[in-house]
Amino acid sequence: MSAICNKALSLTEEGLRDKKQFAQSAGGELNAAAGELFRALELAEHGDALDGAAVYASAARERLVGAARLLADVAAILETGTFSEETAEWYRQLDYDRLYRSGTGLGEVPQAAELWHEFARIAAAEGPVGICHDLYARTLGVAELIARWLRETAEHAAGAELVRVQCAMADLATYARLVAFANKVEPRDPVWLLPKTAVKQ
Repeated sequence: MSAICNKALSLTEEGLRDKKQFAQSAGGELNAAAGELFRALELAEHGDALDGAAVYASAARERLVGAARLLADVAAILETGTFSEETAEWYRQLDYDRLYRSGTGLGEVPQAAELWHEFARIAAAEGPVGICHDLYARTLGVAELIARWLRETAEHAAGAELVRVQCAMADLATYARLVAFANKVEPRDPVWLLPKTAVKQ
C-alpha cells in the first residue's frame, strides 16, 4: 500500500510511514466501533436495557470520532504529495465496473454496487485525496447519527433508530472495505484501464 501511494502521489518516506500508521489505526477504530454498536443493538432489543445500550453506542461514537481524526491526518499527508496529470487520467479511465466484478468474483468485497458506484465517481473525479475526504465525511456522519440517537433515548424507545444507525455502520464498513480493495491496484497499471485507453508509465 505504501508503494502504491508513493507512485500515485510521490510522498516522502516519512509521509508514507505516518500515512500507513494512521490508516491502519483508523481501520482498527472502525472495526471496534462496529463491535460496540452490535453490543448496543443487542441490549436495545430489550426495552429495559437502553441505558446499557447507550453506553456501548457512546463508546462506538468515540471510536468513530477517533477514526475520523486519523483519516483527517491521512488526508493531510496525501495533500502534501504531487498528483500528476498522468495519474489523474488513469483514475478517470479506470474500468471500475470490471474491477468491481473482479473483487466480488474473488470474494474480496461484498455485493454493494451502489456504494461502489459512489466510490468510483469520487475516485475518477478527485483521486485518493477525494476518497479519503469522503471516507472521513461518512465516518463523521455515522458518529452524528449515534449522537442523535443518544439525545433522543430519554424521550423515545429508540430501538428502531438504533437499527438505522447499525445499518449506516454496516454501509460504512462496507465502503471502507471497497476502498481497501481498490487501493491494492497499482496506480497507472494499464491492465485495469477501459478498452482502447493507455496511460504513460
